[in-house]
Amino acid sequence: MSWQAYVDDNLVKSGMVSAAGIYDLQGNPWAYSAGFAAQVAEVAAVSAHFAAPAGLAATGATVAGIKYMFVRGEENAEIYVKKGAEGVYFFRCNTCIIVGHHNDKIQPGQCSATVAKLGDFLKEQNI
Repeated sequence: MSWQAYVDDNLVKSGMVSAAGIYDLQGNPWAYSAGFAAQVAEVAAVSAHFAAPAGLAATGATVAGIKYMFVRGEENAEIYVKKGAEGVYFFRCNTCIIVGHHNDKIQPGQCSATVAKLGDFLKEQNI
């Protein structure tokens, strides 16, 4: 399966993720949904905080030019940021990061569960 198919079929078509992307640990895109504009430097900045996610509490995270507030993070696993009723969930796999955005019509838990399900599968595949 192509990386684009993972983004389109497993994430966006689920209805639980409004936009998504898969990036390497340096923030370079492997695939992303149409109109999702997370920049390499933005993803790389969040990736650098996976060792100590609480470091984002002071700065938040910028995704696609929008500043989000840090909500929670688990070391080398996940980071969640939000702005109003929208949010972005970052899931760290072995060699990549899955980024899932949810709009105000999707519950944060639904988005994070959908992204984590794909992330767990990719980790089992040693990706």
